[in-house]
Amino acid sequence: MLESSFFAKKDQTYILWIFCGMRDSSTRSLLTLAAIITALIAVDAPARSQPLPKTPPTVEISRPDKTEITSAKKASFVRMFEDIAIAPNFSPKAIELRGISGGDVETQKTSGRKSTETGDCIGFIDIAPDHKITLTKPFSYLKLQVKSSGDTIMLVRGPGGSWCSDDISDRNPEISGDWLAGTYEVWIGSYEKNTSFPYLLKVTEQP
Repeated sequence: MLESSFFAKKDQTYILWIFCGMRDSSTRSLLTLAAIITALIAVDAPARSQPLPKTPPTVEISRPDKTEITSAKKASFVRMFEDIAIAPNFSPKAIELRGISGGDVETQKTSGRKSTETGDCIGFIDIAPDHKITLTKPFSYLKLQVKSSGDTIMLVRGPGGSWCSDDISDRNPEISGDWLAGTYEVWIGSYEKNTSFPYLLKVTEQP
């Protein structure tokens, strides 16, 4: 007969102390003892570790910074409302000045009269002149000719007085003749008030 038994667990190892009476060592007692040990091991044994589900990796998506696209092309600028100083036999043979016509000032208020030898002072101009042309010496012949898609007028004021022009060449003005030395103020206006047109002012000694 089984008198006493004791089990101790240490580092997953089971130690069994069995004290059995010398009088009973039957096969039945041994089978009973083996069944008890098997049950205790099954209950107390650590469960076999199951693999943890894999956590999907975290992917961070960052938008790239916008790249500044710098154009290698240099910006081109059209010079406008330029002033010039010339002398007879200048080169190139024709000088072209650019600007925008128009304004809200009546041309005759700046010219001081309604008409001149070269034409009527009509249309509208800006307060300040669009160009200043300085002639370092007298010219026996010089022509100022305006080319534009709109209806433009011209006023020139300088040594000897003021000159106006309108509709000489396809609704565009032109003034030519002999000129004294000095600085001339040039306005390119429009026939109608507050209308503007890009223009090209050609300065040449050629008729």
